Amino acid sequence: ILGAAAAVAVGVGYVLIHEHRRKVKKEKERLQSQPVSKEKLVEILQEASTAANEFAEQIATWVAKMQQEHGLTEERAAQVRQQRFEAALDEVINKIRQKKGISEKMMDLAFREYMEDKDVQAALGNIRRQIAPTLAGRQEKAPVRVPQSLTKEKLKEIMVFNAVQLERELAPIKAQLEQAKKTAPEAQINPQVLVDLQLKISEAVKARFGYSDEQVMAAVDGYKAKQDPSFREVLARITNTLNSCLGQAAV
Repeated sequence: ILGAAAAVAVGVGYVLIHEHRRKVKKEKERLQSQPVSKEKLVEILQEASTAANEFAEQIATWVAKMQQEHGLTEERAAQVRQQRFEAALDEVINKIRQKKGISEKMMDLAFREYMEDKDVQAALGNIRRQIAPTLAGRQEKAPVRVPQSLTKEKLKEIMVFNAVQLERELAPIKAQLEQAKKTAPEAQINPQVLVDLQLKISEAVKARFGYSDEQVMAAVDGYKAKQDPSFREVLARITNTLNSCLGQAAV
């Protein structure tokens, strides 16, 4: 009898636990099917705005360099800046909401419900105001000083390193492009791929030589490398590598 009673007690306990879990799950699903509060939405946007200006500057710097090195038109450069910024902002917002335990659905519902709210509009407007000059390509920056250790010979070494890295990184991209052209002859390399690649190479330069992208570009200007015959070969190597991709039809 005791054994049977114990079995019944265990069975009842299991049912109660299962019922509790079911209710918790149901409540969680209910909450996740509702929009996050307006206050929480504004809080997330305010956190995102803190990072927005920083990565907008990064994007603008890389796009400007791409323009300088292989002649993106201003119209295309503006498109790339905007596309990259929107993708980066989405990524930042997603990381913030995940950290706060908020689902994508809750965010979507909140945007739909509160998009016209003055506080939400103010938070979005703050992001737009912060990054507008940067995305427009009109960011005024203080001149970057070239370190004494960044000599003309060191700059040549860095440029050769850039050329080698670019050739190596673009090889699989070119192969992928050629494969894509078999079914889509109009295919072209997406300029955003080149922006990302330039960032990767700049980070490699920083790690190996200790100079930032801004310092290297300042040295290029300071030593008038584009007009210096001793830089002609390596600059032509970089230009030809880029043109060999851009001249083909964007993946």
